[in-house]
Amino acid sequence: MPDRVALPVLALIAVAMIALALVWPQGQGRRSPGPFGVTRPPATPTAAPSGPALRPAH
Repeated sequence: MPDRVALPVLALIAVAMIALALVWPQGQGRRSPGPFGVTRPPATPTAAPSGPALRPAH
């Protein structure tokens, strides 16, 4: 493939990959910042602790 065709195609692929990285959700469940992602309120631990109750040491 001649360079006159290959280099613009590679540049277009690079720009598309950068654009995709801007809108793709980030790792660890985090969303992309607006206007691309959806912001959720932070989770608040309201559930009762599970497991056996701890006793004081003797």
